[in-house]
Amino acid sequence: MISTAFFWGCMADTFGRRKLMFYGYLVTGLLSLATCFSHSSSLLILFKFFDGVIISGPYAALMSYLAEIHDEVHRSRSYMWLGVFFSLGNIFLPCVAWLILPQKWDITFFNQTININSWRVFLAICSLPEFLACAAIFAFPESPRFLILKGRHDEAMNVFKKIYSLNTGKDPDTYPIKSLENEYSVKPSEECIQDKLCSSFRQMKPLFLPPNIFKLILISTIQLGATLGSNSLRLWMPQLFVMIESYKRNLMKNDSHISGVQPSFCYMLVQEESYLNSTRYVNKMMNNDTFTCVPAELNAQVFINSIVIAVTGVIGYTLAGTLISVIGKKKLMISCFIIAAACCGSLYWAEDTSGILGLSSVFVAMSSIGGATVINVIVDNFPTCLRTMAVSITMMMGRLGAVIGNLLFPVLFNLSCLEPFIMIGLICFVCAFLVVMLPHKKKCNDKTKDIV
Repeated sequence: MISTAFFWGCMADTFGRRKLMFYGYLVTGLLSLATCFSHSSSLLILFKFFDGVIISGPYAALMSYLAEIHDEVHRSRSYMWLGVFFSLGNIFLPCVAWLILPQKWDITFFNQTININSWRVFLAICSLPEFLACAAIFAFPESPRFLILKGRHDEAMNVFKKIYSLNTGKDPDTYPIKSLENEYSVKPSEECIQDKLCSSFRQMKPLFLPPNIFKLILISTIQLGATLGSNSLRLWMPQLFVMIESYKRNLMKNDSHISGVQPSFCYMLVQEESYLNSTRYVNKMMNNDTFTCVPAELNAQVFINSIVIAVTGVIGYTLAGTLISVIGKKKLMISCFIIAAACCGSLYWAEDTSGILGLSSVFVAMSSIGGATVINVIVDNFPTCLRTMAVSITMMMGRLGAVIGNLLFPVLFNLSCLEPFIMIGLICFVCAFLVVMLPHKKKCNDKTKDIV
């Protein structure tokens, strides 16, 4: 997803949002389905790599499309509702995993070349939403702002009439607007793909010149920090909960150091990590340096915790959808990042499992909402012709932050349990500070007509 963000941003700003989303979701669904039939880990990884290459395109196009199909009154709220559905997806995922993965299915095909077991069925089910998204695109028109950008005013007018008719129930011909003004003056390109690509590169050149480049760096840094913080903890939480449950099951009864006192979050993690390291060492010595693969025990509580975290996200995004119109984007982002930092810092001293789950849930929800609001800021600071490219670059930096965070978390954890939580908390505070530096949105009468 990181490697192709720049390419897909260019494609979406050249060929349109709707077309990219339709073919992107279709190919992604096929690749996701293909992973189910992988007979080796290298083939599965290859399919997942190309899956990430393709999905980066429709994801960036969706972010821009959502902004361009709504007016300024409803735009910010629509992104929060998008976050609600992201969280609903995060609820659906552990529920399906909880239902499917513990099953002991083992069916062979093609002379035992392919085994159909629970994880393959799980991956097959996870490909269904991509096919549904592909089918849903048929019900949506191309972005009218993109059509205006390309000089296709008649098509853009038809889109506006259709939206007007759906919103009001009136006849499309009664739409009060009769003509459209050029938002930009774009030099038309030739029909061949090579000329279109050259034209698109010229079109996005202003993104890397002042003042756009400074805004892009600032917004990308906020997205990097927000994703680094939220994804580091969110993606590691299932593993941390597994360690906690394992400590309670195997070590807590015989641990004389706690002497009846509820152990803290970090104490349980450190003790379980020490136990795992000693167990690995013993197994290594007994098996003469040979590695034995032992399937992980699936604890129902781990799935329940993941569902609770996702439900908290639904509640958070729903409330943010109302608050963003009342207090504004910047104040909402600052509040979310500060609350997230406080929750992350408090985790170190948390003792009760419910408290750990509650703090983790609030942290993931607040940091995710802060990161999602960054897309709103992009819409306010970049014109239509540069918007998808700006979204793609910003999301690329966010995904880079997710990779860095997931690599740093175990390294810092091996040094001290406190250090990864200090890192994530400080990053959230830095993001809150950078939000203060974001430029204010220009009023309509202050905007000048962009010439590209």
